Amino acid sequence: MFLCLSILLTHGFAQSCKSFVFRYNTNPTQEKICSGALIEDLKELKERLLEIHPDLYRYTSSRSLDSAFISAIERCSTERTLLEFSQILNDYLLEIRDSHTFFNVRELLSYDRYSRHYLPFWITQMNEKFLIAKAWKSSFPIGCELLAFNHLEPQKTIKTALGFSPIEAYTSFAQEELSSYVLSGILNLQSPMKTAMVTYVYNGDTIIKEVKSPRLRKVLNSPEFLGDNAQITYQHYNKKAVLSITSFSPTSIGSFKKRLDDIFKKIKADSIESLAIDLRNNTGGYILLQEYLMSFLTPEGTKYSNHYVYKRSDYDRFEQLSRVQKWRFRKTAKRYYPNGAIAQEWDFYNSPKGTIDTVLNEPILSNRYKQEFRGKCTLFINGMSMSASANFAAWFATSNRGSIAGTPATGTYTGTFANPVTIYLNNTALPIMISTMKVNSQQDPSNKPILPTVLLTPTAVDIQEGKDIHLTYFLSH
Repeated sequence: MFLCLSILLTHGFAQSCKSFVFRYNTNPTQEKICSGALIEDLKELKERLLEIHPDLYRYTSSRSLDSAFISAIERCSTERTLLEFSQILNDYLLEIRDSHTFFNVRELLSYDRYSRHYLPFWITQMNEKFLIAKAWKSSFPIGCELLAFNHLEPQKTIKTALGFSPIEAYTSFAQEELSSYVLSGILNLQSPMKTAMVTYVYNGDTIIKEVKSPRLRKVLNSPEFLGDNAQITYQHYNKKAVLSITSFSPTSIGSFKKRLDDIFKKIKADSIESLAIDLRNNTGGYILLQEYLMSFLTPEGTKYSNHYVYKRSDYDRFEQLSRVQKWRFRKTAKRYYPNGAIAQEWDFYNSPKGTIDTVLNEPILSNRYKQEFRGKCTLFINGMSMSASANFAAWFATSNRGSIAGTPATGTYTGTFANPVTIYLNNTALPIMISTMKVNSQQDPSNKPILPTVLLTPTAVDIQEGKDIHLTYFLSH
């Protein structure tokens, strides 16, 4: 036993890389992971993709994806840090062009987290400049141009951020916009120190400032880190109004619906003639809540038809149901069988693992009080409008419900992937999201990006003054 222990310890001290990872004591930007462990994780990821993903080659080919996999294997022929490896993973996953199948670089913050500091801020890229749009406790002026963060230059780091930004189909413009939001995370990840040296330009002056970075645990729930919480707000301007929805992932579905019910009652009471729906920075959530919002903008009884593509596996949406939810599903499906979408889902549920099936889903759009707003509508979107928000924007555009202002959303008129499940790679413990469903619209089968009818991007002065150019546009038209 003593001899074996001595050999293991000697081998452990001689080895310069890790064969497996413990999150609490692994530095994601400095410590190296052994090549063999990385290659094993890549092979595991490929197996899970083939097992779980419902439409792997929709926007690529098996040859192209295999080529991306071989490239990833070659890049892992030497030891890598977790940051380097996760970038290799995402380069492989980006070939699929599925915004729900990717690795979120923020997950690396969970490694060696107790000694980590983080300074939250949001960046907007304008031409070749990177402007601060939001910052933790006004650490630096809004609208200033960031030149360097702890000697890391945004101009040289933006390519890395782009590699960690998801893309849906061919929405390259939206991916570039997303990369600006990812950039601050990349800069922070590589600079976990208590103080940050920030270089920026404000009012023509170049300023070098030492900023204290708070502990990571203090900022994880801040709006500067996460963005705004799921909330619905209503603003009234004479005969115009703005309805803002920051997320379709509330803590309570019932409360979300009730809030919409109350607001559309208010819209009717205020005799609103023109309504703007603001889905900027809304990264999506429940499709049923997207549909509930749609029910207020179209006649009672309207169908919303989509094909849902599923792949039967141990990770599909049915396997994610609790025991009680499965019991309810079986009971309901048997009652309605063989009619309706639930009967098709029941047949799919009873099919062997590996089966790919398409279910026609045609819910009737309806809300509790049968309310319908028939006035003029405008939709605000940007690159952070994803998933359910992008699907809403596609419906809004193809239904000719009104004009769209902002920048392209991360989605197409066809629909997006959905219902991702998270798997953890064995050696590195990296959590990877993989889609279990694809939404295909019957209204427009093209894979074209959702483009605004009016392109709106703020200037540096707009950002400095805190001006909402979308609101200004809406009130003046």
